[in-house]
Amino acid sequence: MSTEPVVYQLRRPTSDKSWGFALQGGADQGLPVFVHKITRNGIAHRAGLEPGDVIVKICKTHLSGMSHSQVKAELLRAGSDLDFTVLKHAFNVPNYNASMKMLAERQTMSAAAQGAPEERSEIVEEHLWRHGGPTFKNVQPKSYKILERQLPQSEMGGESSHC
Repeated sequence: MSTEPVVYQLRRPTSDKSWGFALQGGADQGLPVFVHKITRNGIAHRAGLEPGDVIVKICKTHLSGMSHSQVKAELLRAGSDLDFTVLKHAFNVPNYNASMKMLAERQTMSAAAQGAPEERSEIVEEHLWRHGGPTFKNVQPKSYKILERQLPQSEMGGESSHC
């Protein structure tokens, strides 16, 4: 395993063609930006990128301290000519995947142990033909309800959450 950064030049004919990789990480996630998945025979795969490669720079921009959304914006800014400076195999993707799976299982078990059923949206059709046809129950999506609960906190300068 080399500790020296390696530069990969990825080129695509048009911006509607996929690069063939998925990135994870960023300062907001407390992780380095790394290649999580590669599409077999895609542009990134043919160039030599592999899962676990840590991205140090996109073109000439260092990624240190950047959030995941800032990294995505930098990818868009690069257009169809993308230069990656990477540290090969510097992140252990299988361990990361196993940790994420265990975390999800713990959260599921914790929710089940609390006995609180997950809120669901449902549409109930009530046939009231004498009033002009069917009517539908007023339904609010779960995400809307969460936002309504958080709005008063954010207006008072309370805790905010990042997606």
